[in-house]
Amino acid sequence: MYIITKGPYNNRYMPSSFFGRNQLQQWYVQDGLSTYGISEKVGCDPKTVYYWLKEYSISTRPRKIIPTSKTDLVKLYRLNLSLKDIGKQIGCTPSAVLRKFRKFGINTRTPWEASTFHIKHNFSNNLLEKAYLIGFRIGDLNVVRRSSLSSIIVKSNTTKVEQATLLKKLFSKYGPIWISRPKSRLSVYHFTATLNDSFSFLLPKHTSIPVWIVRSKNLFLSFLAGYSDAEGSIGIYDGRASFRIGSYDKIILNQIHELLIKYRIRNTIILETKAGKYGNRVLNGDFYRVSIRDKMALKLCLSELLPYLKHKNRIKCARLALKNVHSRM
Repeated sequence: MYIITKGPYNNRYMPSSFFGRNQLQQWYVQDGLSTYGISEKVGCDPKTVYYWLKEYSISTRPRKIIPTSKTDLVKLYRLNLSLKDIGKQIGCTPSAVLRKFRKFGINTRTPWEASTFHIKHNFSNNLLEKAYLIGFRIGDLNVVRRSSLSSIIVKSNTTKVEQATLLKKLFSKYGPIWISRPKSRLSVYHFTATLNDSFSFLLPKHTSIPVWIVRSKNLFLSFLAGYSDAEGSIGIYDGRASFRIGSYDKIILNQIHELLIKYRIRNTIILETKAGKYGNRVLNGDFYRVSIRDKMALKLCLSELLPYLKHKNRIKCARLALKNVHSRM
């Protein structure tokens, strides 16, 4: 049975079984719980508890005034405690703590500032991981420094749940992340990670592949995996597998083309679409694409690239493409 609570305290449904007079009196009088403590126990607003205390004519205790100085509150807040945690320390509700903050003129942290107090871990300094992240950053990440927060902020938007999952996997071990909940199947996931300064290597969006990556085949493959997880496409079309990467990064795609040739992986690079207006679509730059269709080149490329890929769907497609290639040999 549900009872509608009416009056100045609350207007919502509450199971009456939660507030039988005997049970409420046991909690409030014998056990000495506060309205806040009872509300946490049954999952409602403290005002609803107070309403039922009045309805059942249970004498309420006078309001408990917790003497707390501004200095004490500031000290607790500087320990990076939340309002709820401070309330537990001094014996009152988060809303009561907030009222005290306003009374003393203590500024609360913004959501961005609050996130900086989560523990952030330094980057691993693993060069393979670094090469991958640089490739992924060029393809799909917006990275800025928030000087006021002494943090590196990484952002990305995607309509694919697999991409959102990958972003979480890449950064959640290093700092707090936030992913929006899409309102529908076609909605966009908004991703944000707050990292420390050891990720400053992600700030520049390189227009060419860094030399230290170019000099090592393994580092290049890791970079290519990151760039492919962001910009690449692996599929089977008309019964034949193919691997393609398209973007506006002409210099980077040219380097990828030349390095693949260096490692005996045949591929082509073409200017697919010139900058301009195409109906309602506007391209601000020339769009280039590197493609691998030759079955021997695909076998060599995907076999070597697969261990470095991290995107769940890209890994699945690479395996299917290799299976297709083997079936045609």
